Amino acid sequence: MSREEHVDGLDAALVRLRRLWSAPRSSIKDDGIPVDMSSILVVEACARAAEAGQDSTIRDIAAFTDTEHSTASRLVDKAAKVGLVQREPSSSDARRTRVVLTDSGRRTRERATDFRLTWLTRVLRHWPTGDVEHLAELLTRFADEVDLQGPPGREPERPDA
Repeated sequence: MSREEHVDGLDAALVRLRRLWSAPRSSIKDDGIPVDMSSILVVEACARAAEAGQDSTIRDIAAFTDTEHSTASRLVDKAAKVGLVQREPSSSDARRTRVVLTDSGRRTRERATDFRLTWLTRVLRHWPTGDVEHLAELLTRFADEVDLQGPPGREPERPDA
């Protein structure tokens, strides 16, 4: 098979995998109420920033969700409306607002993570450990490259890209 045929196969597989982001809304719930995937992404962005010892701003959430600032602001509003996050003044810059997880947001993140890991474990249960390790390494490498390149249609951050 040629490189182009492999790339074509990769494209086809990625299109088929879109269902990973369209799980039934009833899959992850907060106090019995289904949680939107967009709110899960806001929660994840805030949690990752907190784990890195950083504040999460609308700008950060826009970058994480690959959306415009105004769209990210609406996503935060939606997540705040159901009690997953709250807006607070930034301690480092009075002009900025930080977005922080609530206790409900932290519980929802735990449930979402557990849901994904349980599902992945089930899907990969018959795979040899070495194959799972190799897949994780390659997908991480691919994700890192996508982060450098940016989404389709955007100028790459690396000059050699």
